[in-house]
Amino acid sequence: MVRVVVRWVTVLLATMLASHAHAVQLIEAPSGLAWSAEEVSRVGARSAATVLARAEAAGESGCRTHCDAIARVWVRLADVFAMQQEGRPHPFALTLHVVQSTDVDAFATPDGTLVLSEAFVRRRDLDDAQLAFILAHEAAHTLLEHERQTLTAALSLLPRNVPRSVPDVYVEFGFNIAVLRLLEPVMQQAELEADEVGLQLAALAGYPPNEQLRFLEREAAGESPAAAVVETHPTAASRLRRLRSQLPLAERIYELGVSNRTLAP
Repeated sequence: MVRVVVRWVTVLLATMLASHAHAVQLIEAPSGLAWSAEEVSRVGARSAATVLARAEAAGESGCRTHCDAIARVWVRLADVFAMQQEGRPHPFALTLHVVQSTDVDAFATPDGTLVLSEAFVRRRDLDDAQLAFILAHEAAHTLLEHERQTLTAALSLLPRNVPRSVPDVYVEFGFNIAVLRLLEPVMQQAELEADEVGLQLAALAGYPPNEQLRFLEREAAGESPAAAVVETHPTAASRLRRLRSQLPLAERIYELGVSNRTLAP
């Protein structure tokens, strides 16, 4: 059984960039953040390692039924992800791991590890466009360094003049509910930004924006009232409204993506 569907190293992907006659840059590396991307990546990567180790121990690693579709979508997206990191001093080596875990949907860690559950793909009956949106959304979290942004925002809420490491702030997340409540708008904004950029990245890879939105349309239709103390995600209905307002731009990016793919040798 294939444990890792596709593993692309960014340096290798960068060589494919020459095939694009018109590079479209959608992402700029953030600046002015606490710690380094490497520090945050080292700590944040542990969550993916834990999930992958658990899946391995349970015999739930690898792809089984949707391997071709997942690989097909990932290969096309990976080219776009490489394009977005052109000139970045420390590009992320984005990798995709597929598991069968029923308690996992899809997530990304700051080092560029993406984990996708095939159980989630089956449960939601995802087609290529919806799958592209989900994977691009998760990759956008890494490329936009949302975890480092959230940690930096958390640091500003804590008493000053106390040196703190990245693990120190994660401890605060576990015990300081006040900080989490104050960070709720920050985390929700990160989700909205990942939605918007994910839609654009997948459009650039050649997936029609309207078809991508079918995922959120179905999520919004079956949505229940929120009951969590801290809501890290906006409602699916609000996310869908926001993305629909972004469709004209996404459609233009889609046209550019189709043009680029047509011109590529």
